[in-house]
Order: sequence, then C-alpha cells, then structure tokens
Amino acid sequence: MLTPGEIYSNLDNLAAHPPQGGEFGLALMEAVGAPRSTITKLRDTAKAGAFTWTRMLRFEATELGGADAALDRMRAEVEASSKGRRPRVLLTCDGERIAAYDTSPRFDEEPLRVGLDMLSLEGDIFFPLGGHERYVPQKERLADVRATRFISRFHDAVRDANPNWTTEADRHALNIFMARMLFCLFSDDVGIFGKDAFEIAVRQSTSVDGAGLAEFLEGAFRHMDTKPDKRPPETRGWSKLPYVNGSLFEEDVPMPGLDGRCRKLLLDCAGLNWKLINPDIFGSMLQAVVDVEKRGDLGMHYTSPANIMKVLEPILLDSLHAELERAGSNKVRLGAFLHRLGRIRVFDPACGSGNFLILAYKEMRGLEVEAMRRLAAPRLSGIALEQFFGIEIDDFACQAARLGLWIAKYQCDLQLELDLGQRTDFLPLQKAGVIIKGNAAEVDWLEACPPDTAVETIVVGNPQFRGSSYWSPQQKADMARVFKGRVKNFGNLDYVTLWFAKARDYTLETGAPFAFVSTNSIVQGVQVPELWPHLLDGMEIRFAHRSFKWSNLAVNNPGVTCVIVGMGLPSGAPKRLFDGETVRDVEVIGPYLAPGTTAIVAKASKPIATDLEPMVFGNKPTDGGNLILDRSERDALLEAHPEAARFIRRLYGSQELMKGIERYCLWVGDDEVEEAKAIPELARRFEAVTRDRSKEKASAISKAFADRPHRFLQRPGAAISHTIMVPAITSENRGWLPVAVMDHENIINNKIYGLFDGSIWQAAVLSSRMHRLWLETVGGRLKEDPSYSNQLVWNTFPLPPLSERRKAEVEEHWWAIDEARKEAGFGCSLGELYAPATMPDALRRAHGELDETMETIFGSRRYRSDADRIEHMLQLYSRMVAGNADMAKNNETVNA
Repeated sequence: MLTPGEIYSNLDNLAAHPPQGGEFGLALMEAVGAPRSTITKLRDTAKAGAFTWTRMLRFEATELGGADAALDRMRAEVEASSKGRRPRVLLTCDGERIAAYDTSPRFDEEPLRVGLDMLSLEGDIFFPLGGHERYVPQKERLADVRATRFISRFHDAVRDANPNWTTEADRHALNIFMARMLFCLFSDDVGIFGKDAFEIAVRQSTSVDGAGLAEFLEGAFRHMDTKPDKRPPETRGWSKLPYVNGSLFEEDVPMPGLDGRCRKLLLDCAGLNWKLINPDIFGSMLQAVVDVEKRGDLGMHYTSPANIMKVLEPILLDSLHAELERAGSNKVRLGAFLHRLGRIRVFDPACGSGNFLILAYKEMRGLEVEAMRRLAAPRLSGIALEQFFGIEIDDFACQAARLGLWIAKYQCDLQLELDLGQRTDFLPLQKAGVIIKGNAAEVDWLEACPPDTAVETIVVGNPQFRGSSYWSPQQKADMARVFKGRVKNFGNLDYVTLWFAKARDYTLETGAPFAFVSTNSIVQGVQVPELWPHLLDGMEIRFAHRSFKWSNLAVNNPGVTCVIVGMGLPSGAPKRLFDGETVRDVEVIGPYLAPGTTAIVAKASKPIATDLEPMVFGNKPTDGGNLILDRSERDALLEAHPEAARFIRRLYGSQELMKGIERYCLWVGDDEVEEAKAIPELARRFEAVTRDRSKEKASAISKAFADRPHRFLQRPGAAISHTIMVPAITSENRGWLPVAVMDHENIINNKIYGLFDGSIWQAAVLSSRMHRLWLETVGGRLKEDPSYSNQLVWNTFPLPPLSERRKAEVEEHWWAIDEARKEAGFGCSLGELYAPATMPDALRRAHGELDETMETIFGSRRYRSDADRIEHMLQLYSRMVAGNADMAKNNETVNA
C-alpha cells in the first residue's frame, strides 16, 4: 500500500504528463496504488475511452470542456441503479480538467471540479482506490483544509524554484516569506487591505511567466514596513497597500526566486475565501505544509479545542467565569474583572503553532465582551497580544503561531464591532505575542516570560512525548541538562517530564501555576518513584484529568493515552480530580492521580503481603537462538533422533502464552550433558551457543557460561509440580490479566514471570480486577500496553491477610475461571478468549464473581469507581509499608 506522500507525488507527476483517453484513468489507478492485476484486466476496455472497475471506479474520457456534463450524467445513472452495484468513485477527464464524485453516503459533498494542476491537492478523493479510507473534515474546517492544500502547493513551487536553498538560513527565509504571503492573502479577503488589493496588484504588475514577481513582492513588503510619512512617492501596484508594522515585514531576509508556476499558484490561493479560516486550527495545519507525508491527514494533526479546554478551564477559565458571575451587573466588580483580564499572562513553553495561546486569547476576549455588555460601555479591548508568551524550537511553527494570534485578534476585534459597535483599528499590527524560537530545555524560562508581581501568569501546554528508547542525542543532552543532580535515574523518564521539572522551578520562582498534557506513563510504574518526589518538593497537584484518549480525527488512529496534571504552590483550596465525565473535589491528589493519598510505590525485593509467595523472572536463554526450536524444527529433530524427546520442552513467553504459538526449547540437566551431546544435532547447537557466548562483544556473564552451552544462561528455578505463568506484557484493552497454570514440564522464558509450585489461589488473585488496576497504576508501559514487574507490581500488591477459608474460596474462583476457559476455548488462544468484544459470557461471569469476592477481601466497602479502588489500595499499601518498617525496627531492637 502506498503512503499518502507517495500518492500525492504520483498524482503530481500524472498531472504534469497526463496520458490521453482511457489511459488517464488507468494511470490514476496506478498512481494511488490500485492492484496491478486489475489495471491489466481493464487495459483493453480502457482503449475505448471509458471503463468500470466493479464497485470501485467508473471512468470516462471526454472532449475538451465535457468533463462536468459527463459527470452529471454518470451521477444520474448511478443514483438510479442498485446501491450494492454503485462504483465508489466517478471520474471524468477532458484532458485539462477533471470532475469526480465519491458516492459513499458517508460524504455529503459537492462534486470535485478542478484543473489537472490541482489533482494532487484534491487527490484524497481517490484514496479508496488504493486501499486508504479518506478523511473529509467537518464543514466548519473545510476552508482550513482547502487553504492548507493550496498553500502547500505554492510552498512546494517556491521550494522547487530555489533548489539551492538548502541551509538553515534559507529555510528560515522561506518560512518568513510564507508567513508574509499568508498574511497578505488573509488581509486581502477580510478588509484589512482594500478589497482584493493584493491580488489585483500581483495580477497587474507581474507577467504570466513570473517575471518581476519576486521584485514586486520585495517592494511590497518594504512598502508595508515603512510608515506613510517616510515612504517615497510610489505609483507601483503596491502603493495602495497599508502600513502594517508588527515586525512582520521587519526582518531583512533574502527573497526567493519565483517563476510562472509560483505566480499561477499564488493567484489560485488568492482565489480562496480566507475569511473562513480558524486560527486555532489553521496554525497547526500549516505545519503540514513542509512535510509531504502529513498532507494526507491535513486537518487532523492538531490539538482539538475540546482537549485544550481540559487544561485551560481548571487552571484559568473556570475562575474567570466564576468571577464574572459574582460580578453580575455591579460596575465596580465588572471594572475590576476587566482590569484582571488585562493583567493575565499565558505562557506556553512548548507552543507549537500556538493552539493553546490562540484559544486562551479568544476565550478571554469573549469574557471581556460579556463584561462590556453588562457595563453597557463598550471600549477598546484591554487584552493585548503581548500577554501571550511561547517557546518553540521549530521556526515555521513560530511563524504560524504569530500569524494565528494576529488572525485571532482581527476576528475578535470584528466580533466586538458586530456585538457592541466598538470599532478597532487593526493596523498597524501589535506585536504578535512574545514567541521565542529556541529549545525549551536550554532557554531560561525566567527570561522568556520574566517574573512580574503585578500580573497573573499561568503556564500551559502540550509538550512533546517521547520515551527514553526514542531519544535523539539532542534530547539525551536536554534531559541531562535538566535532571542531572536532581533525579538519579532520569533515563527511565519520558521526555515530557523535562517541561514538568522546568515548570516546577518556574513556579517556585514566580508562583505561577502550570498544567501540561502528558502521556500517562509519568503517573505509572518506575517513573513515579523517580520523578514525583522531586516534583512534589514544595508543590502540590491542584487538579488532574485521569487517563483518557488524546486522539485526533485520523482514520484508524487509536490515539495516545494521556493525563493532564495541574500543579502549583501548596494551598488550602480543594483539589479537582477529573475522571471521564465525573469530577470530584478532594483534599489531596497523589502522583498516581488517586485522591486521598500521596503514597509512592517503590520496588520491593519480596512481597509486602504476608500471604503472597515469591515470583521470579523466567529463564533467559542468551543462546543466539540455538536452544530454541519451532514446531517444524522439533518435528524434524524427533524424526531423526526420537531419543531427543527427553530433552525437549514446550517453551512459553508472553506471545506464546497469549497467541498459542508453538515454541520449544532444549532443556538438559547438568548430569545429562554427555547423553545429549551424543545426538549430533544437539551437539551442533551446543557448539553454536559456545561460539555465540564467546564473541568479543558478548557480556562477561555470557562468556562465563560459554562452557555450559547446554543450559539457559539464567535459570531462576524449576517447578516440581506446576508453574503459575504471568505474561510480562498484556494488551491495554483487556479487563483482566490473563494468567495460566501449567505443569512442570513447561518452561517459561524471560518474557514471563512465574510462581514455581505457587499456591493456586494466587492465580485467582492475579486474575482479579483489583490486581489488574494495581498493574495499570504502578506498573510500567510498553507503548500503551501494561508491563508487569514482580518487584514493582506483585511484591507491592497490598493484599490483606487471608484465612485458610478465604484462600480456599479464592481458589474455587480460579477453577471456575479455568472451567469457563475450557468450555468456551476449544481452538482459541488465551488472547482470543480475553478479547473484549468476543470474551465468552461464562468467562466474563466467572471473573465478575471473583471480583466481588476480592472487593470483600479488600474491606467490604462499596467502590464507586476505579479511582476509589486505587485510592483504597494505595492507602493499604502505605499502612503495610509503615507496619513492615515498624516490625523491622522492632526486630533490630530485640536483636540488639
């Protein structure tokens, strides 16, 4: 399947060299990745100028000027036919233009009618022919998507016209140029310039081949940066353009070379209605301009306003709404409210294209208008763009953020005039916020947004997520710069924690609260004991959103599981904990985002619960694959050497356990080596293990075991009767942790934890919802999936003491689960049995009954939610750890 970037590139090439007649339709199919066998079958039919690919495409070549009428006729014919036989896409081409229509009822849109030069810009309508489902934005975003497509094409034309622009300085100059062009296009439509003044000037002052375009634009930019009283007399086309200021045209950068294609595409852009763009969305979409691979998802890679509001409301907007409500119609209070709005600063140290800043600005302006309405005294806005600060490492994103703020200001000023009749002069521009280009890890935040006791500052944002396994060398240096000397094992942290640490420092200096979006990994597993003692030193969590999906609108995009954490200096005010659609006021929120406790779970060398038995990591082969066999290798070995059967065992790792994959291993006792080596294939494999463990790059422990190639490198133990198997990784979608009990003949590798000959009731404990929640809370993550740890999950599980009667009751639940699996699971893997959508009812019921018993064991309290369960377990954990510490202390005293 072709990527969106490859499809757009192919469509560009097709538009540049379009074949005639039916060959165009076949070429388009090839460009989007349709099956080659289908194209071959249709080739003879296509020679007549028309063909149909059943239920996918109907194509017809027409005479010049006939594409639109042919499409209308095809639509009428298709709509009169059976729905089950309708082609997905209708397409006509007259050699210069195409007309196309998507017949899917999901898309209620007008037919596409464009010139061939616009083929790739609108190419997503053909995506289904290559196996991709297409994305069509909501109607309120159509203008943003189309504008970004057009401006992307213009950007590419300018880039292609300047092949020698390859340095960072060149890219910066191109970014500045694009920001200026976008401002001109927007201003031309909304009335900042005279109606179409810029478009008319370009059209009249430059030739079709692009001659003079660069010179004209350079003069226009210089003209708009010069105050009227300092301008020389001008008769050129730019003479009607106003003085802009605002630093937009101030920086002296080279003008790119421009050709006829650039001119044509610029005028195509000017033909759009730029009034309709949304600055909070458009800024992010512009970032796709410079990345061809992202263009298939234009309009989908932005932080949605609904998610941004999850940050802005509890840290700022809720208090503003409450203050406005208390003010009522009291003029003194309303005046104080307006004064406060003018003294609020919003600082986003990972601002990207400015989504958080733009939405905060628009929300504050909306509150300001309401206060003015109540006062019945409209006035100029007291909220300045200079109140909005940002740090962003990407140059183009900085330009997009500034442009977005200007557009937001214009739209808010226009709304003020429409609502209250208060006209505002948009030009000359204000400074578009204080956006600093730089690395947030290196920039001094106190310089980026200096302390000021006379104002109210909040820090917000959605910093970059990246686990330590994916850090670039620069990011490794960033983490060391921020955490060295503060957090011992900062290599375990997510890159996003850098912003939390720097925000803590900023808050301690300024008192400004902060709130960031983060992957939920920072409130789970090993990151909590590493990070949170530092973050909570002198700070508190004021509000938090527990785990939720932070997804965009892309097709098949599962999203990232995120949390939002808001922190500040300690206060006596209630803390707010959001969990889905519910919110609770609580006294304290801990680092696991559970109410009522600040407990931090640390690794333990043995279970803190008195009844739990030791769990060990499975056997680690370190054998170069020579002690492992798949089903066919095992069968071949046994066919040649039946006597090898005594040395072959079934091997289980997480994948083998969950998916039913058959894998085997050689399991030879120290007293059986000579007998095993008598079998040639085993001797060969042992020699290969020795070579592998003896390599120069092998670890010291591997080299030490090179003379014992018959055995796994690490063998923590062996079962006499049975092994309780616990997968190291399990899907985040499963409601319970699937464990298994196997007889001692089955071997576990280092992708599974095991309780050798463990009491069976513990298999039920592991299978309970309470234990699953504990895993999700204190365990780690591999991507989005919970990662098990004996020291961090099992050894810390706060299971209350059980009587023998209780243990027997819990064990009965395990056998009920086992029976339900056997009854429903013939031919099914363990993973299939626990798939949420198809989990057998009897198995689900057996787990539910176990969960009822387990909740009784944990204290006979009625839990309202998973947050309530986690809160209770963390409280029990704190008491157990404290009790064990007291016991150890008493023992030391007695022994002394």
